[in-house]
Amino acid sequence: MMLNDKKNTIIDSDLLVNGNSGKSLKLLKRVSLRDYFLSVRPQFIFTSFVCWLIGVSYAFYKGADNYFNSFLALLAALIFHATVNALNELFDYLRGNDTIEYSTEYSGGGGYLVKGIITPFEMANIAIILLVLSLLISVYFVINYPIVVIPGIIGLAMILLYTPFLKPKGFGEIAMILGFASTTLGSYIVSFDNTNVYNYLTWDVIFILLIAGFWKSSVLLINEFPDYENDKRVNTLNWVVRFGRKKAAIIFLIENIIIYLSIILAVIFKYFPVYSLVSLLGLVISISNFLKSYNYKDLVNHIKPMGYQVKLGYFLSFSLLFSFILNKFFK
Repeated sequence: MMLNDKKNTIIDSDLLVNGNSGKSLKLLKRVSLRDYFLSVRPQFIFTSFVCWLIGVSYAFYKGADNYFNSFLALLAALIFHATVNALNELFDYLRGNDTIEYSTEYSGGGGYLVKGIITPFEMANIAIILLVLSLLISVYFVINYPIVVIPGIIGLAMILLYTPFLKPKGFGEIAMILGFASTTLGSYIVSFDNTNVYNYLTWDVIFILLIAGFWKSSVLLINEFPDYENDKRVNTLNWVVRFGRKKAAIIFLIENIIIYLSIILAVIFKYFPVYSLVSLLGLVISISNFLKSYNYKDLVNHIKPMGYQVKLGYFLSFSLLFSFILNKFFK
């Protein structure tokens, strides 16, 4: 290894990178903390905020008041999600799913491994550190809320099994439903005092789990459309590869319908206030994204639908939050 002060780079003669033209020496620039942060795709990490907000806002609507635990739940959700992203980046790179040509903000991987900015060893270390941090917070919650071990185990299983097993076998979309519904449920539980939380574990909670879980699964599904060729080449049998783009688009529509039906039923049964129906305005985005996915053309034309589906989650969560606040204010 030699250090070149003029270019401020490190040349590692032992590290070879496999490219289209074979093996070549890798020239590494110093990796900054910003590179490490961006390598785990923070634009998706913060989608966990949506699932957290849905759970916490409904909990406070029903009388919860544990602000500290609510914040700690958000921190745990973000770190857990970062762990998933780090593992996903690592395994997709090792399997050859990700390429520079098909990398975007929403699909094709973060690009930090395929571009050689970060090594697989470094990404593995990032995943381990993040997992340990998230488990430490989880231990605190399990000690104070034994019931939270149920969503905790489900969430941990999704983290460890998603990329190496569930995603390649076509269960990634289901894993998203279970994993992020668990995030919502865990956030909901710990927002209450641990002495009376069991009084609030009622059947109406299923509605917020359906909203969060199916939204996150729909985000994953629409992001898989541009990766169809790469995923098929390495035999990653996600729903787009398994069913084809048009049938996958129909499944995407069904997932969105479940979200809005959950909101409507929650209002009909008087679990949600009538103000929550404003969230149905998101149907415009959902239908537009379905049509563009069903008539998929190319990556360039699909970038906006992918972004809109992510933003839909923020719209839904804040719509529900404000509806709960309005109902409290005018009640």
